[in-house]
Amino acid sequence: MNNTAGNIDALKQGIRHEAIAKRKGMRESERAEAGARLGKLVISLLDNLQNESNGGSSCADSGAETSDANHSRTVSTNGSCDIDTDHTLNIETSTPIINPYSGDTAAAYVSMGTEVPTLGLLDELGKRGLRVLVPRLGSGRDIRWSEYGGKSGLREMPRTATGGLRPAEPDGRTLGPEAIADAGIVFIPAFAIDLDGTRLGRGGGWYDQVLGLCRPDALKIGVCWDWEFTDRHHAVPSESHDIAVDAALTPERFIRLR
Repeated sequence: MNNTAGNIDALKQGIRHEAIAKRKGMRESERAEAGARLGKLVISLLDNLQNESNGGSSCADSGAETSDANHSRTVSTNGSCDIDTDHTLNIETSTPIINPYSGDTAAAYVSMGTEVPTLGLLDELGKRGLRVLVPRLGSGRDIRWSEYGGKSGLREMPRTATGGLRPAEPDGRTLGPEAIADAGIVFIPAFAIDLDGTRLGRGGGWYDQVLGLCRPDALKIGVCWDWEFTDRHHAVPSESHDIAVDAALTPERFIRLR
């Protein structure tokens, strides 16, 4: 999408407002069910990534139904993927799969507001023996991390000076920005993602900095509601400093983009 510098912020803000309005129309029961589905998809995703990184067969290799579209493969997750058959994994076939257990660290976030609930995702990462990092917000764009040790270890945070929401944070020690370099897989919130991996975030620039600190082989996954993934190129406004994500994860599917 070609936009002038003068209107790109307005375009982004319009997408955010539209997304928030639709999110607010969801029932709490729908949100809870979506969070549970997200956790189940992460189980299948980790199994598939580890299997392929170890040279094993993928879901597609095991005879699952596939179809090629937009350079991606849609894989019905049955058989070796060990997940409900109504979920799908879309995995780009030309891109090497990294091992999420390299370094035994994953980075994610504690959801807030209208975001897809992520506590199930965080718990599944921990159950696999991964050290899980989540943001520890300081002032402004200060980047810090803490280790997630379960829901019981989270504390609710007061709103910002301008009234904005802040995610719950662990009680443990605070780690510096360089801690993200340990993570082989990184989950990032998004309001919109397109086929190029262009991601629209909250607008504060915090995750733009985080993506720049990730190690080169880290798998960067944007998390959004299913309708917020756009199956088109150049659909999300972008700027030269933006760093694309490698995949999109929704409560319904995983789509490998890069």
